[in-house]
Amino acid sequence: MQRGAYFLANDDILEQAIGFLNSFRIHNPTIPLCLVPFADNFARISGLADRYNFTIWRDNDTLRRCDAISEQFHDGSTMGQYRKLAMWRGPFEEFVYIDSDTIVLESIDFAFDHLSRYDFVTSHSDIPRIRHWVWRDSIFQTNALRREQIEYAANTGFVVSRAGLLDPEAVWGDLSAPLSLAPHMELLCREQPLLNYLIVTSGRPYSSLWTIAAEKNDPDIPQEQWAGHDIGRVDAGRLIPSQVNRVLLVHWAGEWQRFRTEGGTLPYYDLWQHYRMISGDER
Repeated sequence: MQRGAYFLANDDILEQAIGFLNSFRIHNPTIPLCLVPFADNFARISGLADRYNFTIWRDNDTLRRCDAISEQFHDGSTMGQYRKLAMWRGPFEEFVYIDSDTIVLESIDFAFDHLSRYDFVTSHSDIPRIRHWVWRDSIFQTNALRREQIEYAANTGFVVSRAGLLDPEAVWGDLSAPLSLAPHMELLCREQPLLNYLIVTSGRPYSSLWTIAAEKNDPDIPQEQWAGHDIGRVDAGRLIPSQVNRVLLVHWAGEWQRFRTEGGTLPYYDLWQHYRMISGDER
C-alpha cells in the first residue's frame, strides 16, 4: 500500500513553503511527498523538488475541475484551496494533507493508524468556539444537516484519508445540494465548509486527532496548535508546549495574511525562522 503526503503551494508563498518543507523532511525524511499547485505560478517551488524529494501533481484536468467548483462558490473567482479535492484522485492509497503555512514537529506515521477506524481524520473538530469558521448560525434553521454533523466543524488544514472516497467529478455532478447551503457557509475560509459538508455527508466514519485523544483519554496523541494562541515558548528552535503534551505541527492559519496587511509581529516567528533557515546539510 502506498502512503504519502500532499501539500498545496505556489510561488506566492515560497518562503512559508520552504519552512514547511524543511520541517517536514527533518521529521519525515522518507515518506513520499507531492506538491499540488495552488495556482499556475509554481516554477520556483517546483525547482525545489529534488532538494526536498517531492513529486509534482500533473493531472491538470482534475485541477481545472476543482477550480470550476470553487468558481461556483465564489462568484466566478478561482480559489486554489479547492484543489485539495484532487487528492482523493491522487497516487497515494492513504494520504495526509498538510497546509503549507505550517511547521511540522513530529513524524506523521502515527496518523495512518487512525484509518483503521475512520475514513477521514482532521486535526480539530467538535469545538464550539471554532464552528463559526465553517458554518454560520443560520445553518441550524435549514434542517439540511444533523446537529452533530454541523458541530463537527473541522479544521481542514490537516486531513488524513484514502484515495477514492471523494471525487471532484462526482462533487461537480451533484453540486446543487452543497451550493444551496452556500449562504450558511463561512466562505472566507474557502474550501473548509465544502470539505466539511462532503465529509459529514459521505456516510463514512470521521473524527479528528483532538476528539480521538479526548475519547481515549490519551494526551500523548500529537496535536496541531494554532500560532495565534499562547501555545508555549521556543527554545533554540524547539517548541516547549504549554497546552498539549506533544505538538504535531504549528499552523499559522490567517496569521501570515494579518502580518502582511497589519504589520506588527508574526507570532512564533522565531520558530518559523529556525526552520526556514535550515540548510540542506542540517537536514
